[in-house]
Amino acid sequence: MVNPEACPTPVAFTVEGCADSVLVDLGDTYLESQGRIIQMDVTLKNVCPGKRIALAAILSEVDEEGREHQRGMKAMTIPAHNFSTCRDIQVKCIKFVVPEDLSVSGGPFCRPRNFKARFIANSIDTDYRCCESVITF
Repeated sequence: MVNPEACPTPVAFTVEGCADSVLVDLGDTYLESQGRIIQMDVTLKNVCPGKRIALAAILSEVDEEGREHQRGMKAMTIPAHNFSTCRDIQVKCIKFVVPEDLSVSGGPFCRPRNFKARFIANSIDTDYRCCESVITF
């Protein structure tokens, strides 16, 4: 079991009398489990009709010495299109969650963080058949 946040310390107070409302200052509280959501778009170039695409999105964070730290990888299938010729396909809203406790920028929450994204894509479907292979669809 993982408990990323401890229960907050309660602040006791008393409401007396028959008042309909009461104003109480309970002090300070701090934001917990800060982080960012990175949403990326990418365009696949010259995708031929009838071909599904396997797409990988790889995210890393770069520290002050230029070293990369893994932050996530996603693999997805992009459906085939039915247009008559090859065309560019825009893939939108590839989302990564990057918690602030992994930051390598060495500062408070609002300090800039540097990232790199890489994409790998290949066709899933092909009309190639090896002479001795039998492939079913």
